[in-house]
Amino acid sequence: MVLADKAYSSRAIREHPRERGIRAVTPVPADQRGHRLRRGSRGGRPPAFDRETCKQRNTVEWCMNRLKQW
Repeated sequence: MVLADKAYSSRAIREHPRERGIRAVTPVPADQRGHRLRRGSRGGRPPAFDRETCKQRNTVEWCMNRLKQW
């Protein structure tokens, strides 16, 4: 499983792990979501997203940043 931030949510970045059978948990930014919705049926389905896993990633990231500052 790959956990990433919103900055790494492009289609190309999501496709790379998917080709290798790796599940990616990355939130989709509002602008990308809006763009997909404007395209209608050509926009495709939204990527799967597990909110709880993302919360856990965020907690670990914050803890690591605190340790770095200490």
